[in-house]
Amino acid sequence: MENMRLTGLKILVCAGLAVFAFAAEKGDKPTTQATILDHNEFPCDNCLFGMGDYYFCFDASQKILIGHEKVRTQTRQKNPVDLMQRGKTVPVRFDDKYIWVSEPNGKELRLIQDYTKKIFLDSAKCQAAIK
Repeated sequence: MENMRLTGLKILVCAGLAVFAFAAEKGDKPTTQATILDHNEFPCDNCLFGMGDYYFCFDASQKILIGHEKVRTQTRQKNPVDLMQRGKTVPVRFDDKYIWVSEPNGKELRLIQDYTKKIFLDSAKCQAAIK
């Protein structure tokens, strides 16, 4: 009987850790307002199974964030036009790996932080953030 209680407790602890890990992965950070500084895209317009790359640069309280989204051409519903308006303010959350951008339709777009490519043309702040 004691072994069953220990097993049940272990399962409960593991379930709690899994919920905590999911919440941490989702980026349960406070939302902050960020200004869109620049964007660039490398779409694959004439390919059936290709991937398009979209890069976005934000200024979130004097912290420059660069996010990347790689999308299969077939699954792209629409271009993220709302994120292509330089100077626009959008709500974001971020951690060390991801940036979550709230879209007007209520969905969140998850971007992977990527500071490796010199692709921004209109913002010196974005260019300076590239490592």
